[in-house]
Amino acid sequence: MVRKAVVADAQRIAEIHISGWRTAYRGILTDAFLFDKLNVERRAKNLQKELADGAQEHYVAERDGQVSAFMAIGESRDEDKRGAGSLELIAIYVDPKLKRSGLGHELLEFLESEARRRGYKEVSLWVLDLNAAGRSFYEKNGYSRDGAIKTLERLCSPNGAPVEEVRYIKAMDK
Repeated sequence: MVRKAVVADAQRIAEIHISGWRTAYRGILTDAFLFDKLNVERRAKNLQKELADGAQEHYVAERDGQVSAFMAIGESRDEDKRGAGSLELIAIYVDPKLKRSGLGHELLEFLESEARRRGYKEVSLWVLDLNAAGRSFYEKNGYSRDGAIKTLERLCSPNGAPVEEVRYIKAMDK
């Protein structure tokens, strides 16, 4: 079941978010960043504010009555997509213990249904270029790279190379 997140979900979303980063990006980002800089309590406090002010929409997927995955969506933040009918998937994470359980796909289906219902022409998202599992997930669900790339200056790879994100797009056929 997918539902809109509420402030009371902040702690569980933070736990999924941080454990998701630590699992998905191990070897892509430094351990110092993943294990020393990321903090569940700090993330939960920030999420409480985000959920209260509603700047981004957060949704959760439950399994057996417990929040097990989440996503954040909003109008595209990209300059070339603003006002062009693009809904952005800002974040999507599944509890690492439940990877490949269908929860990520369930959230994507909900997102795409919402995009169509709201009249968006496309869904866009950014994924770390070196996140092969993430890229494969999106590609299996019909998303394609559109050629846009950005370097994330605040993140560092273990070998000191720049960390890049690539943008994926999926047209929302009516």
